[in-house]
Amino acid sequence: MRNRGLRAIYTPRGAAREYAELALNPYKGCTHRCIYCYNNGRYGKPGQFFSGPQPRDNIVNLVRRDCRVLKTNLGDLCPEIHLSFLGDCYQPAEDDLQITRQIIEILIHYNLAFTILTKSPLILRDVDLLAPYPHFRAGFSFTSVDQDQVDAWEPGTGDIKKRISALQQFSKMGKLTWISLEPVMSIDATLEVINTLGNLAGFYWIGALNHISPPKPIDKKEARQRIGAALDRLGCKYAFKNSFNFS
Repeated sequence: MRNRGLRAIYTPRGAAREYAELALNPYKGCTHRCIYCYNNGRYGKPGQFFSGPQPRDNIVNLVRRDCRVLKTNLGDLCPEIHLSFLGDCYQPAEDDLQITRQIIEILIHYNLAFTILTKSPLILRDVDLLAPYPHFRAGFSFTSVDQDQVDAWEPGTGDIKKRISALQQFSKMGKLTWISLEPVMSIDATLEVINTLGNLAGFYWIGALNHISPPKPIDKKEARQRIGAALDRLGCKYAFKNSFNFS
């Protein structure tokens, strides 16, 4: 869809487009410091993206304006809005800044569907808004459930058990949940995630690691077969992103 009249909400392109028709980034920059982050080096010098969150000027008011435009132009046909592609919207700074919370309040006010993909248990802070809202899906990103691997691959994300607990709590609420297994850093690590989380999510997205080398080489055909078989055994719905295509 065209971004006619929109300032903060936009149509993503490339691999991001597989996730969503519309997207919104409360922050540019992220202190989770994931070694596989595709934004590192795209915005300033390598490492600069990790130096801290950079809220866009007037972002809350821009979102309010865009929501009004979307509601006027599309009404209940407005596609789901994805938060976020430029840094985790629940990175630690959000605890003080509360920009994501303000944006959630606006999205709910305009009765727009949205989903949040996060690695942070801080999302539970906003459960008072999210739990009763029918047009929200909670997404959680996992590369591993082994703390040593998490510390090596996602050093700013903290205790993996807290992330799992947050997913469990949303699942118990009956909220629609989904899991991003992107990127697959290791086939075995991804299988361990699946075996640990099982049916806590209604859907799994699986994406390959392409722009840096994985800890060990990954055969995409083998990965698709083993990961798909594990999810099939659990009866889980899933899809491989285009990054997992092979010739």
